[in-house]
Amino acid sequence: MARHVFLTGPPGVGKTTLIQKASELLKSSGVPVDGFYTEEVRQGGRRIGFDVVTLSGMRGPLSRVGLEPPPGRRECRVGQYVVDLAAFEQLALPVLKNVTKENRNHLLLDIVTCVQSSGK
Repeated sequence: MARHVFLTGPPGVGKTTLIQKASELLKSSGVPVDGFYTEEVRQGGRRIGFDVVTLSGMRGPLSRVGLEPPPGRRECRVGQYVVDLAAFEQLALPVLKNVTKENRNHLLLDIVTCVQSSGK
């Protein structure tokens, strides 16, 4: 039977750390896992955005403060962050597309919601 666990909580309580530790433990026990999580990016002690990191070790920008979208691309914002949809689609979507009946119980995700800003 599939089991789903949802972690919620304010920033800094350890949700992503738990995902990282759980994936390390499962991998070291020989359990195949796949998925992704987000990790904050800091510059000069200030959070400037987030990266999406796959459990296979690939990393790319998820969002940055005030980043302008490439020309011709729709801007997607979450608060002060502009989301890099292309990077997210390149890294996270293949993880989701590779889910099968056999491996769906071994998927770890740190889900991020993208809300389109009004007027764009």
